[in-house]
Amino acid sequence: MRILFGELKKQVFGEFACFIDPKYVPDLSVVEFAVEKTLKNWNSGKRISKSLAMEILLYYSATRQINIAKKLAGTKKAVAVVIDEEEFSKIEFEEKEFKPEFDLKSIMEHYEISEEELKIVGLERLPLLIRERIALFSAFGD
Repeated sequence: MRILFGELKKQVFGEFACFIDPKYVPDLSVVEFAVEKTLKNWNSGKRISKSLAMEILLYYSATRQINIAKKLAGTKKAVAVVIDEEEFSKIEFEEKEFKPEFDLKSIMEHYEISEEELKIVGLERLPLLIRERIALFSAFGD
């Protein structure tokens, strides 16, 4: 599996890749962490959905609710977790260098991170707060 950042020429959904809106991605290491947790549980038979792409989005979102997870799906700019290289190569995706352009307010709302919590750990540790939510979701569900 590869993780890429870029732009989609048109809205695409499919089981060949998971597309995450970059406004929810402060660091690609968080996506890598979610993919690792997803694969570990997927391979052990602990599945929430029938699609690996949706499963990755659920883990990244730290929720079992597909409708909530879909809010984090990228439709124009996206961080793409490529599952099937052959199918992915058929879509128009312009790869670019990832530079964090996240929306702090959206992240804080989605992951229920309080102002006080962020103040204590500092903005530079925001990826760790998200990883914590993903790890808790992976261990206990939501």
